[in-house]
Amino acid sequence: MEVDRSGRGHLAIALVSAQVLLFEVLVTRVLSVVLWYHYVFLSVSLAMLALGAPGVWLGARRPGPDLLPRALLVAAVLTPVSVLATVHAGPAQRASMVYWTVVLLLPLLAAGTAVVALLLEVTGKELATRYGADLLGATLGALLVTPLLSGLPTPRVVAALGVLPAIAVLLIAPSYRRLAGVTIVGIVALVAVAKPFALRYTKMYDESVAPLHERWTPTARLAVFPSQFILRAEDAFGWGMGALWVKAPLEQLWLEQDGSAGTPITRWDGTAPLPHLSFDVTSAPYQALLPERVCILGAGGGRDILTAIKHGARYVDAVELNPYTIDLVSGPLKSYSGDPYHLAGVRAVASEGRSFLTHTKNRYDLLQISLIDTWAATSAGAYALSENGLYTVEAFQLYLNRLTEHGVLTVSRWASGARQLEMSRLMLLAKEALSREGIVDGNRHLVLLTAGEVGNLMVLRAPVDDALLKALDKVAFARGFSRRWPMPPGAPPQGMIQMAMVHGPAPFAKAGFDLSPPTDDRPFFFQTLDVRNPPDKRMLASMSENEHAVMQLRRLFVIVGAITLALFFLPFVLSKRLPRAPGFGAGTAYFAAIGLGFMFLELPLVQRLGPYLGHPSRATVVVLGTMLAGAGLGSMLSSRVEQSRALLVPLLVPVLAFVLSRALGPVIAATLGASLTARVGVSVLLVAPVAFAMGFCFPVGMGRFGDKNRGWFWAVNGATSVLASVSTLVLSLAFGLSRVLLVGVLCYGVAALLLRSSEAVEEG
Repeated sequence: MEVDRSGRGHLAIALVSAQVLLFEVLVTRVLSVVLWYHYVFLSVSLAMLALGAPGVWLGARRPGPDLLPRALLVAAVLTPVSVLATVHAGPAQRASMVYWTVVLLLPLLAAGTAVVALLLEVTGKELATRYGADLLGATLGALLVTPLLSGLPTPRVVAALGVLPAIAVLLIAPSYRRLAGVTIVGIVALVAVAKPFALRYTKMYDESVAPLHERWTPTARLAVFPSQFILRAEDAFGWGMGALWVKAPLEQLWLEQDGSAGTPITRWDGTAPLPHLSFDVTSAPYQALLPERVCILGAGGGRDILTAIKHGARYVDAVELNPYTIDLVSGPLKSYSGDPYHLAGVRAVASEGRSFLTHTKNRYDLLQISLIDTWAATSAGAYALSENGLYTVEAFQLYLNRLTEHGVLTVSRWASGARQLEMSRLMLLAKEALSREGIVDGNRHLVLLTAGEVGNLMVLRAPVDDALLKALDKVAFARGFSRRWPMPPGAPPQGMIQMAMVHGPAPFAKAGFDLSPPTDDRPFFFQTLDVRNPPDKRMLASMSENEHAVMQLRRLFVIVGAITLALFFLPFVLSKRLPRAPGFGAGTAYFAAIGLGFMFLELPLVQRLGPYLGHPSRATVVVLGTMLAGAGLGSMLSSRVEQSRALLVPLLVPVLAFVLSRALGPVIAATLGASLTARVGVSVLLVAPVAFAMGFCFPVGMGRFGDKNRGWFWAVNGATSVLASVSTLVLSLAFGLSRVLLVGVLCYGVAALLLRSSEAVEEG
């Protein structure tokens, strides 16, 4: 069977590339529900592995005539099977890294085999256009991510992706069209039946009953339960209830986001007093300061809105990242919740908190951030390590500048138990932000009250005077809260929090913990382990899932590295078929350099532009779409340019990449207040030139270093991309995003030198 050399082959590879891109990104939405977020890195690594490894196999042994249609049909069938294996995994399977590796890798490996086979069917200039079609197909996939995640059940969407490779069979393999048609009908029929793909377990619990409401969104899977299903009690819920609270029943629902980040929805008729709100430590500043103008970041099920209204706030900006949360609370649950988002004086804002504060001209007496985080992966989950732009020095400076003269920033985090390092790091973060705002003694601007395992940190632009401290102590005494900062005069520091405030992060660093203030360049607030020097196993055992995620990342790097070496290079060693055509050595180094360089540029750009564009998923679409589109167009154009001129374009990549790395920060700072449309345009203009030039690198390299080695070169490029996808995260944790970008620049610099210093290989 020979592939149709008309545009059908280009369209086929575009369809399969779109399927691979969509699978690797969309499946992270499912994984973020059923597994801890750090497992989602597996999908992007395995996708790159699956696209690269077949280059070794097919380069060493030419594919038979039926390999391509069979690979496409296997990919079509295994895609929904993979989803079914995910949503129906038992407890033992959920804990097995081998299980998840197999479940995710097999459909991707079949699709990757088809992509490589389609590339190997063409040569010369047609290879450049085929490769360009491959990238443009992936671009289309990137653009479809957010629309496909907007309300549709994600497991069924992922399963339906199996239709795309089956359609490719219809295009290029006439003898397999009947089988492809049956496959398409079967997948559509299976997906049309919702029950097989209904997810009834999460990383935290099994859902013994179906949710009252369920909706999959780009940000999270929203599921509403009776409160006792999650809380196992009918007591009024509070994050940190004071010791003097007397338990009392309260009707409430529980809104769960990706099975790990929940928020209560309180039944409220507009008149109930809701006394439990005043006994939650998160409400302490309301009671002492009586603010009139309030901004709440992460309003969730509306509980914090009710707290603000109960304590006399007259104006509330309720900011919620997920618009579907607002729709749910104010729509189907309106009569139950009392519609807190639309009470008198309340303005509902669907936006990322930092983006909203950048654009608003309002000033607030109180700005509240209460336990706003999630272990859920956004649609950018595969490209982001639990970074959170809300908890950086630059973000806290923004918050301080949105306060009135005597306003307060109140941030609640865990202050004891497995996650107690969060509050220690938070206070050091606030202190650094105050210092950058010109406040020398930041300690005098901080107050910390605790109850249970939760602490409420209050950060003020004005120094904390005796009157305010007495008012807060009075509230603490009446509710059963404890004051942990400021310490009594002359008292020695007790516990991690006070030790951190007195001695700074240095003593913790010696023990393997990183409490340094996160910045936009290293926005990993929740990763409190030093990835280069982690603590011993005994100490690690008492830490939370966030700390274990860093260790999981280290293990993932080893596992993926071993699989990469086995699938990419072992077949050559065993068969002794390693190609030795002219250009082999320099070409190997060249394709390794561009494989590393692409990922070292792409992933930091996604993370760096996330806060700028207002949401990680938006950054994924803009950055990934721009890079794939630019590279695809560059690759296709390279076939129309004379070889001597095309050779000059890759030499420009390190220059353009360096300019991008240096301009990124200043441009973001200068345009952060622009409209979303303008910020998207700025992002595209920043990324597109280097992406376009990068598109020349692969086809020009193939022409320069010899077409006979192309299977091996594809494999090397894929292997280094796989390793870079994981090592980028490790390097970002250790050294910051800007330095990783510079590593990408260096890689392309090496590639340019190899290209310039090597003689063109003459094909025999």
